[in-house]
Amino acid sequence: MKTKEKPAVQTWFARHKAVWISAIVICVITVVSVIAAPRIIAASQPQQPEVITVPTLQRIINLSDLSTSTSVYNGIAEVTDEDDPEKIDYYASYKAKVKAGIDLNEVTIEIDDEAKIVSITLPQVHLTEVNVDITSLDYIFLDDGANTSTVSSQAYKACEEDANVESQQQGQILELARQNAENTINALVEPFVQQADAAYIVKIA
Repeated sequence: MKTKEKPAVQTWFARHKAVWISAIVICVITVVSVIAAPRIIAASQPQQPEVITVPTLQRIINLSDLSTSTSVYNGIAEVTDEDDPEKIDYYASYKAKVKAGIDLNEVTIEIDDEAKIVSITLPQVHLTEVNVDITSLDYIFLDDGANTSTVSSQAYKACEEDANVESQQQGQILELARQNAENTINALVEPFVQQADAAYIVKIA
């Protein structure tokens, strides 16, 4: 049944093909403002020499619990008959917001004072949240008897499961989240390092 119906349904749902929309790193603006404020105040005071240490850099990074990116995903879920899992009752298209990121508490930092390198290693990126927009649901019924008053709640659960599975298999969203995490960490750490000692460079892996 799946082999015969899926191509036609995918054509019908062409406008719902998976589309990834550029993600936004959350917390960068907040962090920049938090870091910038003390520097403005300190500008009128005698400058104290900064020391680049692991605890100091950890405190800077841990201003936020998670570095997160958000993408929008359009997908199609199959809803099968409860009594006959081989039988597809209908297809449901949906739109979901998928968030991914890293736990900043698991970031590791090493400082090589001789080579003047600050090495930062990020933990593995993981999905943090998948939200299906119930108002975006649309259907193709193969069994008209499945079009009941409970179809929305049933379809919503199926779309949530589908979005979770599909998102895990999409390397794009995880790669996007990692790039955003790298950019966030660099924006947090590099200004401090450059102010403390411009000879040091920051490497993120």
